[in-house]
Amino acid sequence: MPYSLLDHINPVTLHVFYVSLFQVTGVLLLLTLLGWFFWRVQYGIHENLSSDDRLGNRNRDYPRGYRILWWGLGLLWLIDGLLQAQPPMATSMFVDMDVAVNMHSQPHWLIVLLGAGIQLWTTHQIASAIFSVLIQVFIGVGMLLGYGRRLGRIALYVSLAWGIPVWIYGEGLGNLFASGASWLTGTPGAVVFYILGAIGLLLPVKFWQSGQIRRYSGYAMAGIWLLLALFQAMPGSGYWSSTGLYNVFRNNTLMPQPGVILAPIAWMMHQSSLQPILYNGIMVGVMAYLGLAMLLNKTGKTFWIVNILWLLATWWLGQDFGIIGGVGTDPQSAPLALLFMVGAWHYGVWTEGNSSDKDVIRTKFKVKTLSAFAITSTGIVTAVFLFLGFAVPQVVVAQGDSPAPARHHALSKKPSTHSSNPNAVKKPAHPQKWLQYNVAHHQVHLLLAASVNQFGSLAFDGYANGFLTVTIPQGWTVDATFVNNQVILKNSAMIVPILQMQKGGPFTPAFPGAFSPNPSQGVKHGVVQHFHFVATHQGRYAVISAVPDGQSSSGMWDYILVKNVSKPSIRIK
Repeated sequence: MPYSLLDHINPVTLHVFYVSLFQVTGVLLLLTLLGWFFWRVQYGIHENLSSDDRLGNRNRDYPRGYRILWWGLGLLWLIDGLLQAQPPMATSMFVDMDVAVNMHSQPHWLIVLLGAGIQLWTTHQIASAIFSVLIQVFIGVGMLLGYGRRLGRIALYVSLAWGIPVWIYGEGLGNLFASGASWLTGTPGAVVFYILGAIGLLLPVKFWQSGQIRRYSGYAMAGIWLLLALFQAMPGSGYWSSTGLYNVFRNNTLMPQPGVILAPIAWMMHQSSLQPILYNGIMVGVMAYLGLAMLLNKTGKTFWIVNILWLLATWWLGQDFGIIGGVGTDPQSAPLALLFMVGAWHYGVWTEGNSSDKDVIRTKFKVKTLSAFAITSTGIVTAVFLFLGFAVPQVVVAQGDSPAPARHHALSKKPSTHSSNPNAVKKPAHPQKWLQYNVAHHQVHLLLAASVNQFGSLAFDGYANGFLTVTIPQGWTVDATFVNNQVILKNSAMIVPILQMQKGGPFTPAFPGAFSPNPSQGVKHGVVQHFHFVATHQGRYAVISAVPDGQSSSGMWDYILVKNVSKPSIRIK
């Protein structure tokens, strides 16, 4: 993860995230060790011997591709779990840079569905991040230590149960329904290959021995390549124009990354803008060739050369290796596709001598060695995690220390209607400072500061998900000052009917003038804007950021009530 991102993360959030992660993981590991010792006392060595016998028999039956797919998926799941433990994952940065971007150009029904998922995640942001880490690490470790055992199959079933919602909410159904869907941006989604691989590994051995796995996986990959070629070739995708491919590569150049990785992407960005028809035609042709070759079973040396070069080039230039930028949660679709093609398709056929006695003995030895290593390392890791989760925080408290406050998330001291200095909104303030009013003139001044709350969630005036409610008398004039205190994102302010916020848009102001200038474009950090409107009719409304980047869906909204009352008020849940 680029260290520059740490400048934009609330250290209090990181403290809570990692302490909680260490505590929960340590307790779960301790319970696992206790359960293992109980199992050993109850069943002794006989269960282990029978498990080894079953392992040997199964290892004879399955082809080499089965083992390649099993160990590959287990390792990738473990890597995904570790990536999920990066600092930005417990903050709104993860939602903004990795999840909310999937809402772009999606159909309305999917935007509503994704918005509900984002809302649920951000309501329990730290707990959601911890759960994601633990479940993916469990899948990876379970597969690596559970080859041929019940533990491994449980991990596969868990991967299916976890992968489906991740594909829906985390990858936006692989952007299959979005305009501009392309293999370059990861369509159909890395999770699709996790799911297909898990299904293949869970099927009975007869599917592998008969060659059905190889045939079905070949048809699946052929269909994927042909569908992606069609998406890439459609005129509506925009990839035949000078800006289509250019924008794909340009988005990758905006990510913080080493120059040696960035240079080829920048070169491709400029070349694709100069000759878009040539480069898009090559991409369409390559995917069509791969699909037809697999469909017709014409897959010789030329096929594999083209296939590997294509996957490597698109993994680098289009998918940016998946994890570049600090918020990547998986290595993207290209390596998963290659693993699936090698394991389930190329080596997915059983032949005589496919698994010799030496292979069986070697695998049994590896599993026994891994089991012994796992118990020892689990004990050590448990002690470390319990120490970091419980002992270290207590020492910190005893010394009178606490996590440093965030530099970028303070509320303003008082609303300013004249100053354009962005530093004028950095000092803390009491809630009543956000609201000033004059009863005689029926006028209220409202400060709306796009900020981040103590848990790292996007917020207005330090509160998200409707935890702040401003009540305005009907007929009063509202003079609003909007300032963007968020460092990374552009934001705006607009008062909209509550139903529009719940549906995720489209947004229209509830009153004439009830929005900051250029609300769909927003302003960068430190910019101050002013607008005013008259609250002409009663109702329940919401203040949201109208920039179409998913802020409102990620919890960045508060209540605005217009009622028949004598004076304005402000309330915090």
